[in-house]
Amino acid sequence: MADDRRYDWLDDDAVERLLRGEALAGTLAGDTADDRARDGAARLDAALGALRVPAPADDAPLPGEEAALAAFRTARAAERDAAAGSAAPV
Repeated sequence: MADDRRYDWLDDDAVERLLRGEALAGTLAGDTADDRARDGAARLDAALGALRVPAPADDAPLPGEEAALAAFRTARAAERDAAAGSAAPV
């Protein structure tokens, strides 16, 4: 069985750097990094970059946050109304 060493460059440090969006320049330096590893790292970085979503501004609501809060408040109000109605004297 052939020794598949294509992903030797993808160690824990490289994974963490990619997920944080940091450059891999230092990770791929040295004798162990061949052209195939550099190309693979560049392709993986490009794919992850396409999936990254910019962080929202600190004061901006998250997508769907306002609708979720409105639904929660409506449900809580309905529960309060139901509880108030059942507590009324009969």
